[in-house]
Amino acid sequence: MKHYFLLFIIPFLFVANAQAQSADYYFHNSAQAFINADMQTALDNVEQGLSQFPNDMKLNELKKKIEEEKEKQQQQQQQQQNQDQQNNEQQEDNQDQQQQDSQEEQQNEDEQEQKENPQESDSEEKSELQEPKEGEGKAPKEISKEDAEKILKALAQKEKELLKEFKKQKSKNSAKHDKDW
Repeated sequence: MKHYFLLFIIPFLFVANAQAQSADYYFHNSAQAFINADMQTALDNVEQGLSQFPNDMKLNELKKKIEEEKEKQQQQQQQQQNQDQQNNEQQEDNQDQQQQDSQEEQQNEDEQEQKENPQESDSEEKSELQEPKEGEGKAPKEISKEDAEKILKALAQKEKELLKEFKKQKSKNSAKHDKDW
């Protein structure tokens, strides 16, 4: 009778052992994917294991951990996207400010040039009168190649004049410093 009992019990022990090994198999595969940061594979493996072993405590706990980690990753992605968007907006604002600054600087240079060279400014004023100004709601006029060359020539001429004036002042100042011995 003992032998019959053992024959009856032993298969159940193997089945129970096989089930535990199978749940462990899913747990270990899922845990390995989790460690490798492959959350989708880990979650898929856990769910397969839970479909066969819905009461397995280790698989249920691992599923909770995987879902928490997946949620953290999604939050980090969202934060990164928000930060990238803010950085892009800030760069656009900086570019707009730089463009506005350069336009103001160009206007100041043009005004200074007009004060220093009145005969050139007359022709420029006439052309400006014919075209709409920036404040009138139209896009600012782009400088033509000829206008850019005129501006560069005028700046070069002004630079030459300033250098001559500087040399004159320097030579006058050096003449005043005679030997005082």
